[in-house]
Amino acid sequence: LSFAHVLLLTSACALLALTNPNWLLLFLGVDMGIFYLYKIMRGDFFYFLNLAGAVRFVMAISERFCVKIMVNFTMLIQLRHPQEMGGLPFLVSILTSVVGSFVSVYAYSTYYNEDVKLEYETLQTVLGSLVAIWFVSAVTLALFIKRGYLHTFYGMDTASTFNRKAFLHLREDQDLEKSELITIHPDVYKAWGDELIKPWTINNWNRWEEEKPAWFTDTWIEGVPN
Repeated sequence: LSFAHVLLLTSACALLALTNPNWLLLFLGVDMGIFYLYKIMRGDFFYFLNLAGAVRFVMAISERFCVKIMVNFTMLIQLRHPQEMGGLPFLVSILTSVVGSFVSVYAYSTYYNEDVKLEYETLQTVLGSLVAIWFVSAVTLALFIKRGYLHTFYGMDTASTFNRKAFLHLREDQDLEKSELITIHPDVYKAWGDELIKPWTINNWNRWEEEKPAWFTDTWIEGVPN
């Protein structure tokens, strides 16, 4: 699947670059812009790391850009994680490679007028073969993947909703794992902190002061929301 995806997208980029470099820039720019817009509209633009000020903004811009490029040109499936690209944008990126390949073949065959030119039939054969490999691989993955993971390829979880589910999934005695969730940026759990984090800390604070678990440090205490 990754093989077909990468060849489809790189071939599309090569054909667009030959036909008109501005079209390639437009194709990549619109694709990246839609991704940024999706993240902003979902309230998921900033990265989950606990950074502040301009550093946080620069990190968001650069990290989202790098992740999108990596997914486009490697299809690294681990980056579908909600704290990275997210399931739905990951799926859209995969489909974009297929759609873009058809558009690029049409544009090249119609508007590229140099003497040395690939035959339309040859391009159609190569394109058809790659799409067939892509389709068979995608179906095979969908059939054999563990059912519980299938939704991660099209899910719309953000970093906030993902961490809320992770907190709820933990047992009452998993204080260490819960404490690690508070080390991320407060904006990630702002929407559900009063619902879940506040009762958890209030109910267990006296016990933690007596037991002094290793993670119950001054630094961690300072990071606990009021």
